[in-house]
Amino acid sequence: MNSNNYTRFIKSAAAKLGFHYCGIAKAVKLDDDARRLEQWLKQGMHGNMQYMENYFELRTDPRKLVPGAKSVITLLLNYFPAETQQPFAPKVSKYAYGKDYHEVIREKLNSLIIL
Repeated sequence: MNSNNYTRFIKSAAAKLGFHYCGIAKAVKLDDDARRLEQWLKQGMHGNMQYMENYFELRTDPRKLVPGAKSVITLLLNYFPAETQQPFAPKVSKYAYGKDYHEVIREKLNSLIIL
């Protein structure tokens, strides 16, 4: 199977699993993104998410995160809940309303991996 066939297969499988977008790019160091992330961190935009400061090199070069990686697959999934909150109920962030999106996405990713 050539790379175009692999690309079509992966994108088709991702769509069948419910992902709203699938992109595939060459695994390279993300110089521009690294500069933006560094500035963002220096400005303290990450608030209390201290983990965002960890593993800077792995966040900006996928080849260091996965040695030998040649491509990066990016998947998008809108996890906006279909349910609505009751008008007088305490307000809950939409990402926390409904099934945990980490579990939803993990299940779909695991299904994609075994194809």
